[in-house]
Amino acid sequence: MKGPAATRWRKLVQARLAEMERLQAGRGTLGAAFWDTRAKRFAARMSLATATGDPFYRRLRRSTGRRSTVVDVGCGPGRFTLALAPHVAAVTALDPSGRMLDICRKQARALGLANVTCVQGRWEETEVPRVDVAFSSYVLTLVPDAPRFLTKLDASATERAFLYLGAYTADAIMDPLWRHFHGRSRKPGPTYLDAADVLRELGLAPEIEVVEVATRARFKSVADAAKDYRDQLCLPDTAEVRKELRELLENWLVPRGDELGAPLKTVPAAIVSWRPRGPRGLG
Repeated sequence: MKGPAATRWRKLVQARLAEMERLQAGRGTLGAAFWDTRAKRFAARMSLATATGDPFYRRLRRSTGRRSTVVDVGCGPGRFTLALAPHVAAVTALDPSGRMLDICRKQARALGLANVTCVQGRWEETEVPRVDVAFSSYVLTLVPDAPRFLTKLDASATERAFLYLGAYTADAIMDPLWRHFHGRSRKPGPTYLDAADVLRELGLAPEIEVVEVATRARFKSVADAAKDYRDQLCLPDTAEVRKELRELLENWLVPRGDELGAPLKTVPAAIVSWRPRGPRGLG
């Protein structure tokens, strides 16, 4: 039976996904097709260069060595996979999106990384070898069944397991725009504190470190930004919406060198880690 933390987690995620589905049919499933259409944009934003300066990468480096094996759950285009691979024995990069993995494979080949293995599938349904370190970055808050996800993450690692989650929700930044178009705040999602509570219900002892992370979104033009924000805001692709959103963003985005970005230069994030119990975690 699920405890109160797991029940709260599920309710928050399901309400948020239902809201997305109501606004855009098919959006609330967040399946492979959803991520396939966004793979190129994600790759442009989550480059290898942005990974090496990230505090989560530095934390992973401190917990791994040349002989370490690692799994990156929900790797996307391979931001942390590719940054970590030169410093460990092997990395398994898992993601449901074939296009995300295609980008990861292509970049691994270009970098001469022969120790990256890409596996397509949902984490809860895909078998991977046990590793020394298992981690997942900005994935769990989209998963209704947190205990199942976390139990497998725990069972897959022998030395350390990590979650990387926002500690200051992007909703706080986007809320004025969301309210403008939808007339209400967005349904709240779970936080890193909720994740820690679920881990404790599973009998694990999470350690939490809050860090500051540079915002990564950069746009060449207001029109490019409007396309990205329209997707985040679950808005229809109409001429009227595009025009209204461009007008709002012109007064909201700020220059970042030769590009445009959100008003905040940095946001806090949380690194949640624990010492795994291994296969016993499967119960």
